[in-house]
Amino acid sequence: MKLLVIEWLDSNGITSSWEHKDEIKPQGIIKCQSVGFLLEETEEYKTLCPNISETQVLGRISIPNKAILNITEK
Repeated sequence: MKLLVIEWLDSNGITSSWEHKDEIKPQGIIKCQSVGFLLEETEEYKTLCPNISETQVLGRISIPNKAILNITEK
């Protein structure tokens, strides 16, 4: 299996209460890195898993291809 490092952009939601419009400061987006074995690759997304055995996986993340900035194979 391919071991990949994927750099990607994610949304950023930091508030959980009402805010005054004139006090809002820009929050931007978040640049993320995920490392894992490539389990699935489609036209829409790539799925990585950081932990794998002969018969099981632990933890999965599917990243939309539109959000991916860079992929490095290890």
